[in-house]
Formats: sequence, structure tokens, C-alpha cells
Amino acid sequence: MEMVSFYRKLYFTFVTIVAITLSIIIYQVYLVQNNSTLYRSGVPIILWWTPFGNDGISRDCGNYQCYFTSNRSYQYHKEIKSFLFYGSNFQVGDLPSWKSDKVPWGLFHEESPRNNPILVHDETLNLFKYSSTFSRFSDVPLTLVDLPGIRELLDRKHFVPTKEKSRLIREKNLAPLLYIQSDCNTASNRDVYVAELMRHIRVDSYGTCLNNAQFDKRLKENYLEVLNSEDFLSFIANYKFTIAFENAVCDDYITEKLWRPLIIGSVPVYYGSPTFKDWLPNNESAISVHDFEGPASLAKFLQNLSDNEVEYDKYLSHKLIDNYKIDNERLRKALNRREQWSSNEFVNYVEEFECFVCEHVQMTEATKIVEKKHYDCPLPENPLTNKLDDSNWWTQQWILEKCGAKILTHHVRNNFTIDIGNFENDKYKLYDKNEC
Repeated sequence: MEMVSFYRKLYFTFVTIVAITLSIIIYQVYLVQNNSTLYRSGVPIILWWTPFGNDGISRDCGNYQCYFTSNRSYQYHKEIKSFLFYGSNFQVGDLPSWKSDKVPWGLFHEESPRNNPILVHDETLNLFKYSSTFSRFSDVPLTLVDLPGIRELLDRKHFVPTKEKSRLIREKNLAPLLYIQSDCNTASNRDVYVAELMRHIRVDSYGTCLNNAQFDKRLKENYLEVLNSEDFLSFIANYKFTIAFENAVCDDYITEKLWRPLIIGSVPVYYGSPTFKDWLPNNESAISVHDFEGPASLAKFLQNLSDNEVEYDKYLSHKLIDNYKIDNERLRKALNRREQWSSNEFVNYVEEFECFVCEHVQMTEATKIVEKKHYDCPLPENPLTNKLDDSNWWTQQWILEKCGAKILTHHVRNNFTIDIGNFENDKYKLYDKNEC
């Protein structure tokens, strides 16, 4: 009996080992067949130098295939075809060897230059061949990354009728304008304009910046973490106007600050991208600060519009008209292009950029580089005077990083190792000599 028991255990152990081994083999075959984590010889390699996109995945991109990874051991592989960078994590002291003719660089960056001001300068941008930025001119534009879609623009889920908004102003003492910001040190210097605007019209300011109002208990704690919650969106919808000022002024840099009020039915009062009207549902969807001589004239216009419900409703035609059709053909085309996606997820843009690079590194094409129009952010201006804002700390950063861009380009193109201490010293020397 003992021998029978022994052989029975041995048999079951053997069967178990075989089953496990077969499972491993089947799984490995599955990975290979489904473009997963195994690298196959001869497949072009796209390396995320700053880990951000797909990692360890082979993927079909049209008629091409590439292997996407953030494993830097592949930088020396004979099939390495491109280095990709996420702009906020681009560091001058941590870069691959240049070899621009063989291994071009790609830049992915939806954020403003507040995250990395060295990127606003041609010298830095020209180091890249491919781009995916907020600019319509980039290879994979991220201009509408914060806009979910046409359905959300037209949906009335959070919409509050104008008469109800007027009642809340009368009976609940709500101001006509809402302002919520807690980043008070911005390149756009937006608080300077808002502070002056508040001298001429009532503004409820709930954030840290220019605070004069308090959230109720359900929104007070960690409101920055619930900016898209149902309660928060319903709260914003009670206001006739929302001050929508970007943290930096760049062509096509448009964020949720514009889209959120449009979606919930509060008219945005906008300051930011000079080209933002190119992306509105219609010409009367938002109010531009630049259309007025200053805060006083803007305040007068807003107050008159608030008091005239018929005129005010013209700015909400995308909410009030049944079966409304978006007038803006550019906006329609951009949103329709995304219909192939199941949803407007950020990862879709990342993968589209990856595939763009994958396809183009395997094509014979004319020499191209990323240019200023791919990331066009001029020196900060004072929003009250529309003149260069020398008093703004960010203005000095713009200029200082132009010195950095100059030194960076010299080092990279000559394959010189960058010592970050020496780099910073040289940057400030150029800045002090006004030689940027």
C-alpha cells in the first residue's frame, strides 16, 4: 500500500509539473501572438527615455510594427529608432547620446511651459523631430485633450436655466461671476486682472487666490480632488459666468478651464490662448477678455448681459437649442477624428503619437524638426497692459531658460557630457551678461 501511495503521489507530481510547463509555454505563445512583452528580433524599438507610454509592448501601427519600452538597456540595440520624452520630465542632465540622423527624438507634452520653461525656445525644440503638443501644428495635436466630446458639450445634465440663476443671485446672494484658483503664481499673472475686475463687479472667489467665499461642507475638503464630481459640476452650473484664465498664454493651449463651464452651461470669461475662438462651438460661446479695453469695460458688459436674460441665453445656444449642430467645422472635424476611439482617454493620444513615430521612423522622408509653432508661448505679458511683464518672476525664467537652451544645444549637438552644476553656472553667466 505504501508503494502504491508513493507512485500515486509521484504520478500526480509529474502531471502537475507537466501541466505547469504546458501552461507556461501556452502563455508565452499567447504573448508572442498578441504583441505583448516579448521583443522579437528585427522589430524597430521606440524607447521612452522618460517613462510614460507603453512599456515592453510590441504593437501594430498600420502596416508597421514597433516595440515600445522604457528599458534603457535597449538604447544600444541595433534596432533602436527613436527616443521619446514627456516634456515635464525632460532633464538636461539626463539625456541619451545625440545621433540625430539615426535616432531622432520625439516630444510629448500637453502641459504649459510652467512645467519646463526650457521647452519654449527654438534651440530646445529643434532638437526634436516629432511632436505631440497642444498646438494644432504638432504631429499629433493635443489641443482638445480636455474636451470629452460633442455629446458633453450639448448635454443638459448639469444645466441650470437662466431664470433659476437670476433667482439665486437675488435670493442666495450669488455673484454673477465665479472664480476658483489655487495656483496664485502663474506666467499669465491672471490674478492681477481678476483683482481689478473684482473692483467693478461681484465675483465669488472660492480658491486660495483672491479668496472671498467659502465652499459648503460637502465641497470644502479637498475640493481640488473633486473638480469633476457631480456635486462640484452642479455647483459651478449655478453661476452665469465662470472666469476661465489659463496659467500661461500659448497658441492653442486650452484646458478644462474653458471646457468645464461650456459643458455645464456657465458662460466662460476667457484669457489664455489667442486662438481659442477657433475651437468654440460658435462665435458666441464664450467671452474674450481681449475684446475689451480693460476690466472696467468688461465688468460693465457682463453686468448688462447678466441683467438681460434674452441676450445672455444667446451664449448658451448649444444648451438651449434642441438637436443643435456645432457651427465650427474645425471643431467638428477634430472631434469626429476621435470617433474611432471608444472614449477620449489620454492613453489614446499617447498611443497615437507612438504609432506616428513608429510609422515615420520606417519611412524615407524629408528632414523635419519641431519648430516654434509646435509650442508657441511668447514672453509673459501683463494682462492689464498687454505689455511685457518684467515684474513677473516667470518672465525672468523665460529669459534664463533661453540661456539654458543655448548651452543645451551646444552640448547635445557635440555629444558633450553635461555636468548639471557647470551647466547652471554657465547659464547664469550668460544671463548676467545679457547674452541669451
